[in-house]
Amino acid sequence: MDTKSGLISFFILVLVFAFAFIFSIEAIEGPNVFYGVVALIGFLVSLSASLFNGIIAKKDGEALALWYLSFSVLIGIATVWYLTRCGTAFGWW
Repeated sequence: MDTKSGLISFFILVLVFAFAFIFSIEAIEGPNVFYGVVALIGFLVSLSASLFNGIIAKKDGEALALWYLSFSVLIGIATVWYLTRCGTAFGWW
């Protein structure tokens, strides 16, 4: 992957994460289950795509690997936060 397409895909992942985060906040504050499902799908898609691109970029020795892997850690933290908030809201723990 060259630098230009790597940057474009990184910014697309940032946008997907931003929309997923906004949908997660709306799902937690309101009783809209559809927003919660969209947020969870958005988190999982951005997490898996970021990890995949980070591993491929690290294998090729590209500088964007650090950005992708750091971003996947940030997405992982937000996903765990969202899942714990959903578990608390549903009374699972």
